[in-house]
Amino acid sequence: MTVIDLGEVGHPDEPAPRPPRRPRVRRAGGRPVPVVLVGLFLLLTMAGAAPGPTRLVPVPVPDVPEPSHLIVGDLLVLAYPSALAPAGSRQLIAVDLTDGRVRWQVSLSPRHQLLVLDRVGDDVAITTDPGGEPVSMVLDHVDGRARWRQPGRAVPTRDGGLLLEDVHVDRVVVRGVDPATGAVRWTATAGAATVGYRTSARGIEELVLVTSAGLAEAYDVGTGVRRLAFPVPPARGDHHLAEPVGELLLVGGEPDLLAGYDLGSGRRRWDTTSPGGGAARTCGDAVCLDTPSGTRLLDPATGRVRWSTGRWFPVESVGDRMVAVSVDRPERLALLDPATGRAVAELGGWNLVDRSPPTAPYLAIRPVAGERRLLAALDPAGGTPRLVDVLPGAWDRCSLDQGVLVCWRQRNSIGVWRLPG
Repeated sequence: MTVIDLGEVGHPDEPAPRPPRRPRVRRAGGRPVPVVLVGLFLLLTMAGAAPGPTRLVPVPVPDVPEPSHLIVGDLLVLAYPSALAPAGSRQLIAVDLTDGRVRWQVSLSPRHQLLVLDRVGDDVAITTDPGGEPVSMVLDHVDGRARWRQPGRAVPTRDGGLLLEDVHVDRVVVRGVDPATGAVRWTATAGAATVGYRTSARGIEELVLVTSAGLAEAYDVGTGVRRLAFPVPPARGDHHLAEPVGELLLVGGEPDLLAGYDLGSGRRRWDTTSPGGGAARTCGDAVCLDTPSGTRLLDPATGRVRWSTGRWFPVESVGDRMVAVSVDRPERLALLDPATGRAVAELGGWNLVDRSPPTAPYLAIRPVAGERRLLAALDPAGGTPRLVDVLPGAWDRCSLDQGVLVCWRQRNSIGVWRLPG
């Protein structure tokens, strides 16, 4: 085992959620499930009393009090306080997923905050903030040693690429760097601007800068080539409320008005009212606008409101249904008609499992007797649910990444299992 002290690197007091390699929204916002959950509900209600054979392979790992983790190849990287470290310090620990052996540890300074813990290629990207300028580095996944260190916030992109953001009130600098060496490949600069990214199933594809003066610019993240520039209304405050969503750039620079611009041509497609503002995201073939009063589903071509709901949080369309989770707690699932928003079926108390990459199996969990959790794999194409395992313990949140299931519970314990095959 290698133990490395990185001194002024940082600590994970408030680790930020992982971005959208799969993304980065995020109240379960990118979690698709299939339309077969009605059958799954009936099947697994009966199966709960007599679980099938265990299919998962458990991995022994230390308990950690903070749900910040990363899967990199055959390693599970955890950010957590260590009783063996100096008072107040934090640790990154890399656990071998084949046998639970600790490969390496990295000490983090308590004077920094961990902002980013992410995968870049086969290595680990981290960003820490000492209370001023964020600093990023890439750690070698083999031994945890820092390859390089530079100012800026790390943003992994498609195909193992990496950007470094340097964002200030009056200027923005984004650099495309070589993940192995930190060498700068290209640079995009602007004055006061909002930074956004257009994503696809491969990851982040384009950098989009929207300047407060009224110019939107789209850059290819691999080459830094400026692909498109087009005018938008100047910001009414310091910065625009702007977000790339699918093939659109949504700009909220005018009071209670949201404008949709085509990121292929720069043409302004439509305007729609948006009282109170809200966060926009992709919902199947539509745009979901989450407002304080609920979610509105917009047609991306016209901006027309197809329907709205204050009861359900739409997740994703699968086949001819849209899966949604309840706004209130405990979480429940429903299948909605994507044309009308009407609940076709309410499925009861299932929790969806976050998943990555987009081709990963669909999984869901629900409680069964004896403080256990029933885990099922869902087949949206074939329509046949399959019982995977019964997890010992009252796990309340799970994620699947690179074939590894990681679950947490309130008593600060972690469960890790490898999926077979």
